[in-house]
Amino acid sequence: MTTNNPNLNDIQDLFANASGDGLGNQATGILVENLDSVALAGCSGADLADINTDDVTLVAAVVDASASMSGVRQAVIEGFNTMLDTFKGSKQSDSILVSAWSFNNAAQLHFSYTPAPLVKKLAWDEYNPDGGTALYDSLLYVMAGMVAYGQTLRNNGIRTRGIIIVFSDGDDNCSRTQAYQVNTVSQGLLAQEIYSLAYAGFGIPDPVRLAAQVGFPLVIPAGSGPSEIRRIFQQVSASVIRVSQANVGGSNSFFTV
Repeated sequence: MTTNNPNLNDIQDLFANASGDGLGNQATGILVENLDSVALAGCSGADLADINTDDVTLVAAVVDASASMSGVRQAVIEGFNTMLDTFKGSKQSDSILVSAWSFNNAAQLHFSYTPAPLVKKLAWDEYNPDGGTALYDSLLYVMAGMVAYGQTLRNNGIRTRGIIIVFSDGDDNCSRTQAYQVNTVSQGLLAQEIYSLAYAGFGIPDPVRLAAQVGFPLVIPAGSGPSEIRRIFQQVSASVIRVSQANVGGSNSFFTV
């Protein structure tokens, strides 16, 4: 398959491969049921010829763009771009492939898996918080993309780990899918021991509860102010670099310093 233009049959074959590698039939079935044009777009990534390493870390940043985030719009953009700069400046930059999503009433893919040195910064007009919080729908899109593209890399002999990081300040309130569906896929991913699922909660009284609903075991709470948001993006970038240096299948202790 071409990694930039995947089709439905290709993706279903990749999910079947992932199921055989430990993802499980139930998790795979949920991903297949939710395949649409948005999901397919998220399954693409850098061509194999453009990857100059046999050990890759896929990073999917999933950023809340609901109306409640409007007051920290600038801080999110600055924090996100600082995180990208940290990736680009690291010794692992060529092996870190980044995908970025935001979500309000629906999921929006900003870019699919791209080597960190080639990623463009997030612009002001690309992140405009408004509307509701379709976190569950967005996570299923993100998971589908990471499973499919990651399986493409593994099928071609590239060792691949995956990191999904949610940055959010509240409950889902408008997804068509349910938390238990996301949780089921999360458990399938974690069983493979090559994924880190992290949740950064901004100004939430109980982020552990919200993260548990979607099966994300790695949680970091933060305040809702601009300085806290910038701090969390900095901490996430350091954690990603540390994980990228570890052996594939190693510890899942993402936020441990």
